Amino acid sequence: MNAAVLQTIPQNIRVQRGRDRGFLSGAREMDAPTLRVDGDLPRWLRGSLLLNGPALWELPGGTLPHWFDGYAMLHRIQIDGAAVSYRSRFATSDAYRRSVATGKPVYGEFGGRNPASLWSRLLKVHATDNPAVVMSRLGTRHFAVTETPHITFFDPETLNTEERLDLSSGDQTMHLMSAHGFSLADGSYLNVATRLGMSSELLLFRLAANEQRPEILGRVKVAKAGYTHAFALAPGHAIVWDCALKAQPLPFRFSAKSYKDNFRWEPKHDSALHVIPLNSEKGGGKVRSWRVPAMFAFHATQAWIDGDDFILEVSIYDDARILDEIMLAPRREGLPITSSPKLVRYRLRADRTDAEPESLHAPLELQQVHPARIGQARARICWGAGLDGEFNNQTLRVDLDSGKMSKWQRPNATHLEPLFVPRPGGQDDDDGVLLVPTLADDDDTSLIGVIDARSMQQLAGIHAPQVVPFGFHATFV
Repeated sequence: MNAAVLQTIPQNIRVQRGRDRGFLSGAREMDAPTLRVDGDLPRWLRGSLLLNGPALWELPGGTLPHWFDGYAMLHRIQIDGAAVSYRSRFATSDAYRRSVATGKPVYGEFGGRNPASLWSRLLKVHATDNPAVVMSRLGTRHFAVTETPHITFFDPETLNTEERLDLSSGDQTMHLMSAHGFSLADGSYLNVATRLGMSSELLLFRLAANEQRPEILGRVKVAKAGYTHAFALAPGHAIVWDCALKAQPLPFRFSAKSYKDNFRWEPKHDSALHVIPLNSEKGGGKVRSWRVPAMFAFHATQAWIDGDDFILEVSIYDDARILDEIMLAPRREGLPITSSPKLVRYRLRADRTDAEPESLHAPLELQQVHPARIGQARARICWGAGLDGEFNNQTLRVDLDSGKMSKWQRPNATHLEPLFVPRPGGQDDDDGVLLVPTLADDDDTSLIGVIDARSMQQLAGIHAPQVVPFGFHATFV
């Protein structure tokens, strides 16, 4: 990190105790060749745990107010038998480079206002490329993204940032993009973008490996587009939820509002679930839609086909208050979370237009299932971060048949996404381990729990060499 920038971070932010240190700036780029490991790592667990998330919110000339706003840092924990090492690097996106150089934010971020002048906003859309959310693959290359149509390539070994690819151009204009796409078996990348206008479109697209321009696979015209952070994949189909938090096209183009403030909660408009065949543009079937009561959602658990019906499991909220509750100020103060997700199973019957919801009674976020099941078959076990009053204070395991829940919980700790890593050659949905970044009140640094995914017992703990700021998603290479 630029030394001048580091000096602007208040000293109390760097040394504060307590689990809420995960929402503070101060993480450094570093290489640590040897990490302390408690317990026994499975012999088969070899590879790199890659973590992504925000890490810098304070600059000399301004601060970023939302958890989602911080400039992205990539972390690599290399596991090679008993030897475990660590590396961290900032993603040198255009937003990071220009903001650090000028000493203040140059783009509007998720919760930070757009500092560009009105004239600049009239000339072009100013969209951040800060890739602090998800990591995916295109062919053999790795990249990171946020919720705009830019993908930032990086080297998974060195963590060095490579080039950026802009997916929006010409007749394929895309204003917004889901953070969660899918890397398909043929090396291509599947995602959903939003084109804003007097009426808007949801665009399902595929980007082939070594290509620069995406191919549109399907379209859904909507009066107003809902906030789309992710979607689900069923065999041969994408299932996209159109929630009641609606994008406002004119403010997105011309106002200085933050990304989230260009959406408005409109509960009088029902939400919808759209099923888009992966080849609908080529005559492969029509888009079908089902109504659901007003809701908000970040992440799906999974989707599958049951006879003539589609099934979607997704964690939903009754409104969008959660976006304000994860502003930095309340999170740094450790205030309670009043918005609780609930895992819901929607059945989309072929002969009906209203989806049938079934509550699974799990306050779950950042859900995970066996990766081989996604888009192929139903998984019967899922895991996630428990969010019920306290912010992510446990890791939950849910039997999706019986509803039975079990948990792993470090005392007085925040638990992030439990990344499921299957055992090579294993067949069962839960044959593997969870890798769970955590930070407890008395920890000196972050601890990555290595958890038996079936018994939910801790096998080992990997001690990072610094506090890893709370991020969102991970991958295992």
